[in-house]
Amino acid sequence: MALNLHKVAFPGIIALLVIGTVGFLLAFSYYPEKHVNVNIDGTCYELLDASNEKHKILRAENDINVKQMQLKMIEYKDASLPIVFSGFKEDINDFIKNYNIKNIISIQKVSDNPGFDKFIVKATSSKHDLEKIINDLTVSDFYPTLTVKGSIGLGPNKYISNEEGKVISAKSNEFMENGIKTIVDSTKEGIKAADCRNI
Repeated sequence: MALNLHKVAFPGIIALLVIGTVGFLLAFSYYPEKHVNVNIDGTCYELLDASNEKHKILRAENDINVKQMQLKMIEYKDASLPIVFSGFKEDINDFIKNYNIKNIISIQKVSDNPGFDKFIVKATSSKHDLEKIINDLTVSDFYPTLTVKGSIGLGPNKYISNEEGKVISAKSNEFMENGIKTIVDSTKEGIKAADCRNI
């Protein structure tokens, strides 16, 4: 019984994380930040202006890398994968048409405000079809604004184990740490000392 609860609980937690991430990205793209605080080996910095721009590009590159790593972990070409994406209604319709997404599970409006027509869409896709989307991703899908294509996320699935998820997370963290160190070392303009308590 406990094993069955674990099998149900883990996908549920992952689903909540995916939905929370999409919500965060929607809010983030609607209220863009003007700076970011980072911690490098216990020393904290505030990245402003050009440094902040570089950090946004780095984060976009990391998002693309994570999606590519996830796909590489999935061995089955015909695997049916749960996906989530979001955006304005017209953009979503164009995205669905351009990538021939047929298996829509649900479409949920983000807000009750009739003038704000952003939606979160859950669907399924084959690995092959998802590869087409991921291979088309560029930094401009994440920055300066998040596109529907950039918002796509892979939902909980049986093809990526917990251990493989940890490997992806570790590689993602390493990529970000190395990239942030490069930004701080190469760009002195727009970098200020910051209080680590706020990071």
